[in-house]
Amino acid sequence: MTTRKTPLPASRSRYKGSSELREELPYQHDFDNLSYIGIQMLSTWQVDRHTHEHFELCYVDEGQGWFSIDGDLYRVRQGDLFLTKPGEGHQGASLGESYRLYYTGFQLTNRQKLEADFYRLGRARTVRDTSGDVKRLFDAVFAEIEDPGPHSALMAESLFQQLLVRVIRLYREAALPDGGPEDGPLAPAMKELLQYLHEHASIDINALDLAKRQHLSRTHLEREFKRSFGIPLGKYIRMLCTDRAKYWLAETGETITSVAERLGFSSLHAFSVFFKRQTGISPYAYRRPFSPNDEKR
Repeated sequence: MTTRKTPLPASRSRYKGSSELREELPYQHDFDNLSYIGIQMLSTWQVDRHTHEHFELCYVDEGQGWFSIDGDLYRVRQGDLFLTKPGEGHQGASLGESYRLYYTGFQLTNRQKLEADFYRLGRARTVRDTSGDVKRLFDAVFAEIEDPGPHSALMAESLFQQLLVRVIRLYREAALPDGGPEDGPLAPAMKELLQYLHEHASIDINALDLAKRQHLSRTHLEREFKRSFGIPLGKYIRMLCTDRAKYWLAETGETITSVAERLGFSSLHAFSVFFKRQTGISPYAYRRPFSPNDEKR
């Protein structure tokens, strides 16, 4: 017979202040999925670009703000959800005087089919919860953690899984593209590949080298990637490089030449041609609104 951990182990970390409530939950057995959960109530909230090795879900309970993933900007307001995958560089901030944000970090190692559904989410990362179910489930999880009763850990994990299922249903109801990814667990090789691409975004990454890393044939790798994510591998790499370029051009002081080099382009001209083909404007024209006085090349 296996003995479960007590609901509130000594190793838990809690922060409670006037502008934030956060619970770190390092339960390796009681909570297979949930790593942390919190509520942010600072009207001037802002977080710089960072990455996680886990998924992160945010829910705007009050006010409005923005998030970005590698250069793609998303405006959010009350009732909106926003999700990032492992390895995606993201940041965000509030807009206005009143802001309240629920957030949680989680892994789904033991829930492979659900994990695959989250990995397969496309570029449309905001979705609205008109029913209020997401807020209700967030609050219910908090209630079990903050004021534990008998079997609170079990109840909180059950509620959290309901939350995740509700979230993925909202995303799938919002957009069900034709020819999208297949259902079923995501192969470990595809998860590893996705994380590698986000960590080493470069235009000179090619399918043959990636296939060698995964000990697969190029044909099999490209077929499996399309099956898993509903998009060709080459197109995903181009999209990722474009997003990363947008971020560096808009949010950093790096020269355009430096951005081109970081993304593996052989010359500034090659990068400029690529960027204009993907966005319709040159890198210099894209940067100008963000840095009116910037002449950096």
